[in-house]
Amino acid sequence: MICNDISAPFLFIFSETTPYLLYFSHIPTALIAVFLGLFIYSKTKSDKKNKMSGLLLSVVSLLFFTWSFADMVLWTNVDSGWVGFVWSLINFIALLISVFTLYFSYIFLEKKDVDFKYKLFFGVLLGIYLIFIATDVNLLDFNLAFCEPEQGPLVYYFYFLELLFYFWAVGYLIKKNITVGVDNKKVVAYFSIGTISFLTFFSMANIVASITVYWDILHYGLFGMPIFIGLLAYLIVEYKAFNIRLLAAQLLVFAVIILVGSQLFFIQNPTNRILTIITLLLVSLFGWWLVRSVDKEAKQKEQLEVANVELMKLDQAKSDFINIASHQLRTPISVIQGVASMLLDGDIDKMPQEERQRFYEAVWIKSKKLQTIINDILNASKIDNKVSEMDQVEDVDIPEILKKVTSDFTLEAKERDIVLVLDVPKKPISIITGQKKYLEEVFVNLINNAIKYTPSSVMTNDVRKVRSVKGKAKVAVKVREDKEKGLIMIEVKDNGIGIPEKSAHSLFKKFARADNAVKMYTDGSGLGLYIVREVIEDHGGRVWFESKVNIGTTFFVELPTKTKKVSDVRRRILGEK
Repeated sequence: MICNDISAPFLFIFSETTPYLLYFSHIPTALIAVFLGLFIYSKTKSDKKNKMSGLLLSVVSLLFFTWSFADMVLWTNVDSGWVGFVWSLINFIALLISVFTLYFSYIFLEKKDVDFKYKLFFGVLLGIYLIFIATDVNLLDFNLAFCEPEQGPLVYYFYFLELLFYFWAVGYLIKKNITVGVDNKKVVAYFSIGTISFLTFFSMANIVASITVYWDILHYGLFGMPIFIGLLAYLIVEYKAFNIRLLAAQLLVFAVIILVGSQLFFIQNPTNRILTIITLLLVSLFGWWLVRSVDKEAKQKEQLEVANVELMKLDQAKSDFINIASHQLRTPISVIQGVASMLLDGDIDKMPQEERQRFYEAVWIKSKKLQTIINDILNASKIDNKVSEMDQVEDVDIPEILKKVTSDFTLEAKERDIVLVLDVPKKPISIITGQKKYLEEVFVNLINNAIKYTPSSVMTNDVRKVRSVKGKAKVAVKVREDKEKGLIMIEVKDNGIGIPEKSAHSLFKKFARADNAVKMYTDGSGLGLYIVREVIEDHGGRVWFESKVNIGTTFFVELPTKTKKVSDVRRRILGEK
């Protein structure tokens, strides 16, 4: 059946007999909504934190676009079949818009999903409506005189659900504004204003228009969407909502283009239409130029900010270096100077042999410590400043290096009453290609740390903690080879003080030391593990650790048995090939 009250539409939705406000209210708002919704989804689909909220916003925008198109079909079409079909679905689409807006609001503000019981509750309510869509409970008959169906009792259930979803959303947003912390107060407030404005215009216009049968009200019900989208865009620009970088200039240009373009839907004079099209093209051209210029400037500003942060880090590192160097270098030198002074004055010659021996040992220990600190500082400086010569790569026997290093630490471990063991497999391990001097330094650092930070029954002037837990203090070094993966794996395990979780993420950085390590062993440059990581990664390997406070720490080192090339550590840090 064909309605005779209006002329047949052009391209399904354009008719000369419909009010121009229809197109002005429906088309620009729908296009703005779907554009921003899809834009946000494209930016958040790979972001785990914001992916769900971006997806839900795109669903809301697509539903809104569908509803707007469906409403224009009802206003412009003369085919009763099409009108009846679309009319039977449009209220259900409106309900979906309301419930998904509520869902999106919760996900955006809470950063977590809704409990399943709520999903089931709303799903059942919508399911009941869906069951009766194709029955006369929804549409009773079709009135050809007015070219519209007669609504059945299901419309009252629609009123109930629309009001339920509306007041649920409003109640939730009001409660959120009351309970939210100071930091997010403005974000929640702006978001709530936009969401409530959108739902108030949209839901109330649907209900009032249906009750009064004055359908022109629906035109004004769509004007809440620009408020919602505008405030969302403001949150993106001002507060980096959805973790998206959007410039105010980009938003302004887009808004101007939409406003100018929207005039085409109600201008009737051909001359004015041509002038508007020319204006739209010029605005688009200059807008593109403006956005490009501002974007370039913004990127340069970001690069300067990043460079400034790096400079601040370097400045802090320099300060740390000076503080550490002044303390760590001064202490051993003071001891050595003191003993030398006693030798010059002849005071030591007057002491018993045992007491003289203690002074000589103190000089020996402090000179070794001084050598270690100076080596760490110089190596780290060479790595950063690219000034040292690099040895040629050579064949390296890892078990032989470990035997030598553990042998060098045997006396110190014995004096500290620490059991130091080395576990090497009977079968020969593959020879790797690398720089022996640097790899030896890696294992010296790891084993030295394991001994230093493992409390034992013996407390020295340097190590200020004795063992308070049962069991012998122990440091175990183990080496294995995985021939299938082509890896040599080394473990350095101790039952010492462990590493606190808050210090774990920064332990491989320069000058980083855990708080409990500083309390137990005051000396140390904080450069050892930094050098360890750089050398191992330079050899194509990796280093990591597992630790529990007061239980112990295990450092793991993996080195490939076959390396294509051992790169210069300093060149790799500086990003050179």
